[in-house]
Amino acid sequence: MRIAFFWNDGRADPWVKGFQAILPMAEIVPWKAGDAPADYAVVWAPSQVFVDAQSRLKGIFNMGAGVDALLKLRLPANVPVVRLDDAGMSVQMAEYVCQAVIRHFRELDAYEADARAGKWTFRKPELRADFPVGIMGLGVLGEQVAKALTAFEFPVLG
Repeated sequence: MRIAFFWNDGRADPWVKGFQAILPMAEIVPWKAGDAPADYAVVWAPSQVFVDAQSRLKGIFNMGAGVDALLKLRLPANVPVVRLDDAGMSVQMAEYVCQAVIRHFRELDAYEADARAGKWTFRKPELRADFPVGIMGLGVLGEQVAKALTAFEFPVLG
């Protein structure tokens, strides 16, 4: 079984080594133009050149939360596309978004600047009801983010 690995930022080696460790029976190669076709592909934002070079694919595994870039390509007919549903990213995304929203809402940058300057400036507290948060996309990640922000009583719009 030959697996072509396409990672558009050029840092394929750690990934290839990891896959080889769990799939020792497979030949896993970081793809280069001119390589032999693969049975399977593991990709992140592949190019049309890559897809066109794969004449015998049995499946494409997308390494990311979305498949938008992949689905814009002319994919081979009847080849299943497998995408990550979550892989632990939804909690990480919710943590990141909550800290960013709370940091902005509570004006923590200004308080930190005051602390560095050795002063105190009064800031009128904002009402959460006046601070709606918009989320573009309510898929697996967006839904988790919306639930997390709702727990802090922010109005959430999707």
